[in-house]
Amino acid sequence: MIMRIAFAMINCNRRDGSARPVNEVAERLAREGHDVHLFARKAEDIDLGLVKWHRMPGPGWPEVVDFSSYHALASLRFRRHDFDIVHSIGCNTAHADVVTIQNIQPAKQESVRRFGGQEHVPLPRRFTRWLYHLRTCAAEKELYNRAGRAPLLFLPVSRGVEQELRRFYAIGDSVVRIVPNGADTALFHPLTPAGRAAWRARNGLAPTDFLAVFSGGEWARKGLDLAIRAIATIEDSRLKLFVAGDDPDSQRFQRLASELGVADRVTFGGFRNDIAEAMASGDVFLFPSHYEAFSLATIEAAACGLPVLAPRINGTEDFIEPGVNGEFLSHDPASIGTCLRTLLARPDSVRSMGECARRIVEEKYTWDRIAMMTGDAYTGLIELRKKGT
Repeated sequence: MIMRIAFAMINCNRRDGSARPVNEVAERLAREGHDVHLFARKAEDIDLGLVKWHRMPGPGWPEVVDFSSYHALASLRFRRHDFDIVHSIGCNTAHADVVTIQNIQPAKQESVRRFGGQEHVPLPRRFTRWLYHLRTCAAEKELYNRAGRAPLLFLPVSRGVEQELRRFYAIGDSVVRIVPNGADTALFHPLTPAGRAAWRARNGLAPTDFLAVFSGGEWARKGLDLAIRAIATIEDSRLKLFVAGDDPDSQRFQRLASELGVADRVTFGGFRNDIAEAMASGDVFLFPSHYEAFSLATIEAAACGLPVLAPRINGTEDFIEPGVNGEFLSHDPASIGTCLRTLLARPDSVRSMGECARRIVEEKYTWDRIAMMTGDAYTGLIELRKKGT
């Protein structure tokens, strides 16, 4: 069945975790012969020879105005449409048939309230964040509450996000199918020993170092302080932490490393064009986050052959098999340190867990498989509609 499909995404690129699946899935569906359209302000890192881009004008800042203006225009564009599927990434339009859910705003707000006080963010920025959360919560409520209304197809990225969807909204008879995030296994892959050694040498790390890799922004929410404190519980100088990414409050975390006496063992690497190499040059992926929907970084690290060490949060509880492809952590530096100390003493186990992590990504989390799952979900929705007419 050839379908005419529209994606509603404010900015489409491969850098943003919520936007990347659009690029990956839209291109693959277009290659299968579907007529794929993208309604976005920007369309970067996507083959516009395959996907037809409809530019959506509007201000890009502040975030609340960016979202509100896009939502109004997209809802107008899709009020009466001739697409088989209108696929919104989150609540970007009030007239979606399919919604990919990367997070539920009220659930994310709980995390923001918990850790927002630790951030040194200017008052105007805090105010616009608050307005943005109010606006997106209202848009979610409008779209996701389906009691007494036509059902939608919801595609949450994890079991945890599905539970949050059902917890906060009355979705009625809507269909829910979990479609996780994926990884580009051609880009994210294990390196040869020589490749690992070369990257480490360029970044001041020794071949014998046991390297824990952390990746992402919003460091307070993602638990970077816990990772640094855990490193400080272990005296073995071979244990190093490489931090890929940045945060407006980065100096606070750098000071913490200095105060704990591990500044020489924690490398703040900043945003990386070589993130795939950085991950593949590590030994484990250390990610003591407090809240996620389904972190792309965990899947990409696993694709690079790293065991994933993370708490039981959305996404990781779907992926990690303790002792097989990673370990579950508690939000306690001493406990995290114990886990790292155990793995430091068992390099063969670390390698075998990393190999298993890669296999699981190849089996379940490639973008080809995610695109197939998405296409199958569309077909199921269209068949359901036919039965209802």
